[in-house]
This record gives sequence, C-alpha cells and structure tokens, in this order.
Amino acid sequence: MTYNKKRMLSYGVILISVLLAYFCRLVRPKNTFARNFADQCRSCIYLGLYCAWVIYLEKHVVYKKMRRCLTAIGCLMVFWFFVRTVKFHIFHEPLGEHICWYLYYIPMILIPVLGLSAALFFVEKDEEKTVRQIIILLTVAAVLIISVFTNDLHQLVFRFSKQPPFSDRDYSYGILFAVIQGWMLSCLTGMEIILIRKSRIPGKKQFWLPVIPGILLLGWNVGNIFHLSFIQTLTGDMTAVCCLLMAAIYQGCIVCGLIQTNNRYFELFQTSGGLDAEITDDSFQRYYHSGDFPKLSPEMRTMIIHRSSVQEQGIRINHIPIRGGHLFWSEDISILLDQYQDIREQQEELTARNRLLQKAYQKEAERRKTEEQNRLLNMIQNQTAGQLELLSQFMDELERTESREQYDWILGKIVVVGTYLKRKKNLVLTQYASDGNLLTMEDLRQSLAESCDSLKLCRIRAAYYVENGDIQLNAEDILKCYDTFEWLVERLVDIMQSVFYRVSQIDDALRISVHIVSEVDLRGFMSERPELKVQQEDENEWFIRCIVFRKRGGRCSVLWNAVWQCRIF
Repeated sequence: MTYNKKRMLSYGVILISVLLAYFCRLVRPKNTFARNFADQCRSCIYLGLYCAWVIYLEKHVVYKKMRRCLTAIGCLMVFWFFVRTVKFHIFHEPLGEHICWYLYYIPMILIPVLGLSAALFFVEKDEEKTVRQIIILLTVAAVLIISVFTNDLHQLVFRFSKQPPFSDRDYSYGILFAVIQGWMLSCLTGMEIILIRKSRIPGKKQFWLPVIPGILLLGWNVGNIFHLSFIQTLTGDMTAVCCLLMAAIYQGCIVCGLIQTNNRYFELFQTSGGLDAEITDDSFQRYYHSGDFPKLSPEMRTMIIHRSSVQEQGIRINHIPIRGGHLFWSEDISILLDQYQDIREQQEELTARNRLLQKAYQKEAERRKTEEQNRLLNMIQNQTAGQLELLSQFMDELERTESREQYDWILGKIVVVGTYLKRKKNLVLTQYASDGNLLTMEDLRQSLAESCDSLKLCRIRAAYYVENGDIQLNAEDILKCYDTFEWLVERLVDIMQSVFYRVSQIDDALRISVHIVSEVDLRGFMSERPELKVQQEDENEWFIRCIVFRKRGGRCSVLWNAVWQCRIF
C-alpha cells in the first residue's frame, strides 16, 4: 500500500471515529445504562484518538525539542478529556464539578503556549534567548492558571450571581476571561506566523490548512461566549470541540510541512534506486530489504559488524548499527578497483618522475630557509645583544645572592627582560611575514601589555595606552616605540614606583609620552638619549616625551617637540 493510500486510510479512520463519537453524543436513549454507555464510548474514542496522536508525534516529528512540546500538547488533551469524563460521570456534587471545570483551563492555557514554544524551538538561533522567552510564556500561563483557580476569591474570570457552591451553569464572564482568550489567540496566531515565515518549503501552497481550524476555533469561541443557540446545540461540548480543532491546527502544520516529520520509510527504502540493502534486528532476522542483497550467514554478519565492512570479489558489504538492529548494504566496486589500479600505476610513474624534482626543490627550499633563519637570527641577536648581556649579568647576580628578597627582585627583572626578548622576536617575525614591512598599533599594544604585566614582579605599577590599534605603520617606528619603553624600564627599574606609557598618532607622527613616579631625579638618566626630553611636573612625578615620524624617503627621524605638551593624569 502506498503512503498516500495509508494516509487517506488513517484520516478516514479518524473521521469515522469522530463521527461515531458525535453520534454517541446525539443519541440520548431513555435508558440510563444505554445513555451512560454511549457517553463512555464517546470518551473512550476521543481518549484513544489523542493517545494514538501522541504516539504518532513521538515517532515522526523530526526536531527533538519541538517533538517534546507537541507530545506534551497531546498529553494535555488526554488529561483534558479525562477531567471532562470525571466531571460528568464520577463527580455529581457541585464542588467536584466546580474543581473539574477549573481544571479545564490548565490544558486550555498551556496548549497554545506549548505550540508557540515549539515554533520558537524550530527557529532558534540563540538557545539561551529562546529558553528565556519560553520561561516568560510559561510564567504568564502560570499566572493565568492561578487566576482561574482563585476566581472564587476575586471573580475576575467568571462572575456568579448566586452564592456558593458555584456552578458552571449560571455565570458571566469577567475581564480576565477576555485576557485568557486573547492570550490563547495570540499564542496560536504567533505560532502559525513564525512557522510560515521560517518555513523552507517552496511555494507555500498549503499553508491554509492550519488556518481553517484556527478560524473555526475562533468562531466557536465567539459563539459560545455569546451563547448562540445553534452553537450550544450542535457543538456544545467545549472539550471535544477545542481539542479537535487545536489538534487539527497542529496536524495541519504537519501536513503542509510547517512541522517536519519523517514518513514513508518503507517506500523510500524499497524505491532506493541501485541500493542493495537489508535491515535486520539484533538477532539478524530480516525485516526490510531492497535490490539483490545476498543472504549472509550469521558468522559473516558478525565479521562485517566488527570490521564495519568486508570486501569479496569486487563486492563490498557495509554495516552501520541502528536502533534495535543493523543495516547492511552492498556495493559493486569492481570498476572502481580497476580504475584504482590504473591510477595507482600512473601515480607510481609520476612519483618516480617527480622524486628528483622534489628533492631538488626541497634542497633549494631548505637552503633558502636556512639562510633566512640565519639572517633573522643574526638580526635579532644584534638588536637584542644588550638585553642578552643584561640577562647574563642578572643570572650571575642570582647565583651570588643569598637574600630571598633580593633573589625575587632579580628574578623579576629577568622576567621583564625575557618578556621583551620574546615580544621583540615576535614583532620582528611579524614584520618580515607581512607585506610591505608593516606592523599594526595592535602589535605594539600586545607587546606593551605583556611587558607591563611582567613589571608587577618588580613591584612596579605599569599601564599603557595605544591609539588606533588597527592602523598599519612602518615597522621601524613601531619597534622604536617598544625599544624606547624597554630602554626606560631597564634604566629606571630600580628607582621608579609606577610608569604610564602612551603612544598616540597625530598626523604623520607617533607621539610618545611617559609619566613616571620616582623619588630620584631622572634628568641625569636621560643624558644617554638626548632625543628624550624630561621635565618634572611634581615632587616625585616626571614627564618624558618625544615624537617618532613615519619613514619618508628612506630616512626616519626622531625629533623633539618642545611646544607640544600632553598631560597624562
């Protein structure tokens, strides 16, 4: 039987069941037993339909979170109809009927909320945001449910003219009832809008399917609120009508593809062109097969399972485990094996031809690489010779010292110099790896950040500021800014308490400004670098500045700016 025939048969059975249930409602025999039997048959039909629908949703809905929401909706419908049955056939006192009546509104409010939640899970991009939205929806639903159960205190949902015990046969609607109805309508409408907007189905030709039961549900609610006589006569059972129309809305979404499901498994397996396969259970009993898949012994199947595939005489048999059993399929790879052999022979020939070229290329590449490595190594060593010598001195001092405090102090200075060596090497390598011999202000910022962090070991508070991190500049200028920082640190590490290093770009110049807190006069220390101008701003505060111009015409200059003054703090 084809899938379409199966689907039409299923819908036919559902229609007949609903008509039979409706017939049981219309039949009102005088005999009490017969009347109760008809009502019970009607309840059993609806409960069976919704239980079967829950099973269908659990097996066919693709998305896990959406499947959970829809199965919860089906369970709520089962609960709703169960409460309705209890109300009319078990409880006969007013209090019991009153409580069951209020229990209706648990599934009535939650079903639209869960439908909207399913739609939100379907289009989720930010899971955390989606969960927050659903929590808000459930919170609102909980508040509305609580308002229904506390209605006897405030009568904002239903208003009763008589005294307790209250009955669902004599009441009017309050303001919160309108809020509940609007909330349900908003959730159902929002669900359909979200599913339609996010649908990937081309054409969107059948999207009217969930809309029709939604309109019918709205019309029934309006008619029921205004107590229209024909509504009460034809469709007076609220539980049956609401559950059927809500289920029709969600099933309509499934039929038109708004909610994706897995169907037609057997037909798909049977019609898979060129596929020789079979599905077995754990004991290797065949359930489905297609094509000319060979019969295999249990020993062969066990060997295939352990190896994932077995190849014999140009036929490869593959295996993957599935829930409850195994999937085996065969592939004729004889042509591929012949082609593979031809390719392998050609590959061996090409390999033999290219081996000499590869060796020559490798030797040339190794020679060039070695030359470049040696050149960079020599350049870095030349640029950092002073720091390497300084490290050697610190190591000698470290071996000679016996004071723990002095040991930690020297070790901190070793870390500071070592950090500079590492960052300087990275800057040089980045310089030569870039096109155009360029570095960015961000490269300088990262280097200053690590150096400032290492100064904490020397009990020096260090900070920095670099403007325009993404701008590319001449690498020599960036290196000069970092070298200037290291030179100041090495000279003043024993006498300064804090340092703030700022590099800013104005026009074509990099402007360096340094604010240092030290009790020692720094002017004598700056005599080695006449391009650095120092001035005392306070008793223990010193300000150092200079300007580094970009490279122009193959020359780079460092100039004083006596007029420019910048206050850091």
